[in-house]
Amino acid sequence: MRSLALMLLFATPLAADAITDVRGALTGLKALAPIHGTYELERNGTASGKLDNDKFGGKVLVDVEGGPEGFQLIFPQALLEEVEREQQAEGRNSKIKAQTARALGSIDALETSQALDFAPVLLRLIEGAKVVSDAPGTFQGKPVRAVVLRVLDRLDEDDARRMKISENRLTLWLGPDHVPVGAEHLTTFKFSFLIFRWEQKQKKSWYLAHVADRLLRIRFEDYQSGSGMGQKTTETTVATLRVRS
Repeated sequence: MRSLALMLLFATPLAADAITDVRGALTGLKALAPIHGTYELERNGTASGKLDNDKFGGKVLVDVEGGPEGFQLIFPQALLEEVEREQQAEGRNSKIKAQTARALGSIDALETSQALDFAPVLLRLIEGAKVVSDAPGTFQGKPVRAVVLRVLDRLDEDDARRMKISENRLTLWLGPDHVPVGAEHLTTFKFSFLIFRWEQKQKKSWYLAHVADRLLRIRFEDYQSGSGMGQKTTETTVATLRVRS
C-alpha cells in the first residue's frame, strides 16, 4: 500500500522535466515576507604538513532579520564583548587563540543572507545542469521525488587548463509542490600548475523549509578535505537557522 501511495503521489511530476519543475517552483519565491531568527555558525579545521600546521575551531551566534527592505545581520553586544576578551587574552599570550573572533570572521553577510533566501542559490546551480536520474525516494523518513543532476562546470579558460573536475553532482529531494526540502552537492577536482598538485573534495548538505514566500536554509553542513605537496587540510562548517515568531 505504501509503494502504491508513493507511485500515485509522484506519477505526474515524474512525467515532467525535473529542472523545469524546480525552476518554476523556486522562481515564485520572492523572499519579501518579514522574518526574524538566530543564526549559529560552528567552524572547525586542521592543517598539517610541510607548509603549515594549525588547528582551529569556534562557534558564534548572531541575529538575522529579513523583509521587503532587505537583510540585516546583527552582532549581539555579548558576542562582541566575548571577542574582545579573547583578543586581549591572545595579546597577553600568543598561544591562546581568539577562536570566537576567528569564527566571527567566517560570518559572511552574503552567505548568511542566503539562509533566509536560498532559492536563488539553487536556481544558479541547476542552470545548465543535466538530469542523471529522477525517481521516487525518501528524505528524513518522508516520501519525496529524488532528482540527481550533473552540474555544469563553470571554468574560465585558464582554470580549464589547470583543473579537472571529476565529480559535480547535485541531488535534490523535492516535495509534492516541487520545492526542495533538502539538497546535497558533491564536488571533486584536481588542480595542477607547474610542480604544484592539489586534490580537493567537498560535500555540501542543505536542509530546507518552505515558509511563506521564502525557501529557508534551516541547516547547512559543509565538509572539505584537500591534499597535495606534502600538505593536508580538513574543514567542517555547520550553520543552523532558528526562526523566531
